[in-house]
Amino acid sequence: MKVLTIVGPTAAGKTQVAIEIAKRISGEIISADSRQIYKYLDIGTAKPTRKERKKTNIHLIDFIPPDNTYSCGQFARDAEVKIEEIIMKGNIPIVCGGTGLYIRALFNPLHKLPESDKDIKKNITHILIEYGIDYLYKKLLSIDPEWAKKINPRDKQRIVRGLEVYEITGKPLSAFIKKKKRKSKYLPYYIGLNLPREQLYQRINKRFDYMINNGLIEEVKLLLKKGVNPESSALRTIGYKEIIEYIQGKLTREMTIEKAKRRTRNFAKRQITWFNKIPGVQWYNPEDPDIVKNIISRWGNLHHI
Repeated sequence: MKVLTIVGPTAAGKTQVAIEIAKRISGEIISADSRQIYKYLDIGTAKPTRKERKKTNIHLIDFIPPDNTYSCGQFARDAEVKIEEIIMKGNIPIVCGGTGLYIRALFNPLHKLPESDKDIKKNITHILIEYGIDYLYKKLLSIDPEWAKKINPRDKQRIVRGLEVYEITGKPLSAFIKKKKRKSKYLPYYIGLNLPREQLYQRINKRFDYMINNGLIEEVKLLLKKGVNPESSALRTIGYKEIIEYIQGKLTREMTIEKAKRRTRNFAKRQITWFNKIPGVQWYNPEDPDIVKNIISRWGNLHHI
């Protein structure tokens, strides 16, 4: 089965288009956004508003505590379950988001690896801080030379993951990778949204100004007050990270805003590069007044709806 999948850079208007399509074709949206998964991160992630959520069901947002981690593999498994549930109800699933790794994991399943163990990972991270990356890489070389030689000796994330998998299972990570990957149950039908670069950058800048004016700094302060670790995956998000630096006195307000906007523009550029490499994406301008009608017409011809 082909799943309608809306992709594109941040601030391109993917959610709004997905909601309008969903309303017209009895659709339900599965968010593929690695920041909107987190609870309490609302303003800075441009999470759908309560009003928008009333228009259609939007899944896989607002359900992970900010201090927790969530992998691509977990997303793929959760998204498959949601797709099946939506189909069972007689509705049409719509995957929508800009996290390319999530979308790739869903339609090109990863190797099945053990779930991360918080305590083991914490222990390895402490060793990293005390002895350095070279020490950990040598340790990885001794237990899993095949994986170690495939990765950069300075790649902290993959080194830590290799050691963690070995600690959890007693087997090298390379042994899991040798196993045959399973095929996805679904195929994507890609719709891409994008604008001329200057227009997109204007949208990004205006949106961040809107976030600041609507309480983003207060949202970050509240998260820190709740005890969320500033080094957590959630708070390393663009926008949140710069505001933490502002709160810590490392940046002025003006520097914070400019840095966050610049990093968001660079991120959008990387997203465009990623999605442009996917063959068969049908690209649309989100400002086209007929965009929803045209997408539904094309989708309807394909699926006879």
